[in-house]
Amino acid sequence: MKTRIATALLVSFISIFCLLPAPVHAFTLGLEPVSGPVGSDVKIPAFCQYGEGEYYLYWGDDNQMIAQGVVESKSCAPITFKVPQAARGKHTVTLKVGNKSFSRDFTVTASIVLGTKKGPVDSRVTVYGYGFDNQEGGIRIIYDGNTVASGIQANRSGTWQYTLAIPLSSRGSHPVSASGPTTTAQEVGNKVFEVTPSISVNPDSGWVGRIINVSGRGFAPGESGIAVIYDGTTVKSGIMADIAGSWQASFSVPPSGRGAHKLDARGNFTGQDDVPEVSFTVAPGLRVEQASGKLGEMIHVGEMLLVTGIGFQANETGISVTFDGTRVVEGLMADANGSWSASFTVPAASQGEHAVKASGDITRTDEATPYIIVLTPRLRINPDSGAIGQSMLLSGDGFSSNRPVTIYYDSKKMTAGVSTDFRGNFSTTFQPPPCTAGRHSLTVVDEGGAASNVSITIESEPPGVPSLISPPAGEVFSLFENKPVEFSWSSVEDASGVVYTFELSQQASFSGSVIRRENLEKPAFTLQAGQRPGPGEYHWRVRAIDLAGNAGEWSRVQTIEFSGFAYLWIAAAGLGVILLVVLIVWRIRAISKKGGWSNDDD
Repeated sequence: MKTRIATALLVSFISIFCLLPAPVHAFTLGLEPVSGPVGSDVKIPAFCQYGEGEYYLYWGDDNQMIAQGVVESKSCAPITFKVPQAARGKHTVTLKVGNKSFSRDFTVTASIVLGTKKGPVDSRVTVYGYGFDNQEGGIRIIYDGNTVASGIQANRSGTWQYTLAIPLSSRGSHPVSASGPTTTAQEVGNKVFEVTPSISVNPDSGWVGRIINVSGRGFAPGESGIAVIYDGTTVKSGIMADIAGSWQASFSVPPSGRGAHKLDARGNFTGQDDVPEVSFTVAPGLRVEQASGKLGEMIHVGEMLLVTGIGFQANETGISVTFDGTRVVEGLMADANGSWSASFTVPAASQGEHAVKASGDITRTDEATPYIIVLTPRLRINPDSGAIGQSMLLSGDGFSSNRPVTIYYDSKKMTAGVSTDFRGNFSTTFQPPPCTAGRHSLTVVDEGGAASNVSITIESEPPGVPSLISPPAGEVFSLFENKPVEFSWSSVEDASGVVYTFELSQQASFSGSVIRRENLEKPAFTLQAGQRPGPGEYHWRVRAIDLAGNAGEWSRVQTIEFSGFAYLWIAAAGLGVILLVVLIVWRIRAISKKGGWSNDDD
């Protein structure tokens, strides 16, 4: 019983003793905890045990004051302070109350703080580093175990900051840390950044029918069943994300009125509400194409074009179309999606770019994106086939304004003396020069650089067959007669004009030696006396060739003769005369030898 009483008294004494403030000289400054990162809370418990009156709390060797106040005797509540910016390692915390001073070391550990803890890929996040070594260099930031920034330098307080873009990564939590040459990532620990799904559109404005690209990031790894939604309607589906949660798709902007339209996405794991919607703005625009449907072909004056308006105000009225400011269509009305269509004929205009614009009761001309068409010069010839020298009408449109033109026929320059008018039109007559039959190129170039060509076809019909007139068949020409021989035949008519070829030969096949004359403009040929061949039978023929090179058939062959009997007669006569002279001379000499003439000789 006495033992129990003694024990109870001892316990009561100890309890009362513990409740009393301990004498100052019994311990140093109490800190809870004694280590931690910059910005963490540190508590000094049982503050009243250090005395009464005003107090001052200092940090580090330079005695940076971090707190001050008054110690109240009636309260022994603890006080707290935040670890100020300081380099990694031990720093002395000093408390002064009156003339008494208490201190204790506090160890600063390295840490990082994320300015933003949640957001999509490419978010700009500022990473703040604290408690690194004094002026520590070569610091790097680590995201998902990979270095995403390096070469960072801390200041004297071991503090630094760096703003980085969150790299491609899937939806969910991702660790962020930092390390330096002397500060390890294990000491710094991890902070978590949560990636949220997002989409982006490029371009973010345009007209109906334009192809736009949508990119998704921050979806679940390999997520499937992803769909793109435009104004609540799915416009693309069956998309699958890669391992990093990223994907891409494209679609044609569906018919919709001008203004902003909502663009969203969803997947098998990502709800539509999880993805912040983006906006695509439909602007009024025009689309122009050839009525023939042959897209990409050259556009010429006088052709029919189809013009479609898209992205105008729903049911807008009073819509008109202009070509270079001149109204070509009016009185149009858009449908519920802001679309409309019409057609017009390209008016006379010079080569180059021309603006097709539209406006309505609500949409101004400068709001609707114009459509630029490029006119190409065009050349026409009528007829496009004919004969040499035939008059043809050559005309052109879409050339440069008020410029002289040059005509080239098969690359041969021809004088034109023609200029275009202010609309780029011209018209002139053209006569094909002598050339071969078939297709030929006709090119027109103006001084502004505009050029066009057209093909013409020169007729290939050969001319008719001439009839031989003179000399007639069988006529004999004596070699004794020293005069020209006149050959003639009937003329041949041809649209391209004709020339003749004459041949004379001893061979009926006209092989061997032939007297030949070409390009005879008249249906006649004169064989001069000095050009006559030797005696014998000769054949002659003629054919017509037009100026396009089309050769007609040879005429029938006629035979004539150059006779040599006259020479024999002359030779015989000459011989006779000589013999007669000889006889006369001989007779005279004989008489002279007998002494003269006698009567008997009479």
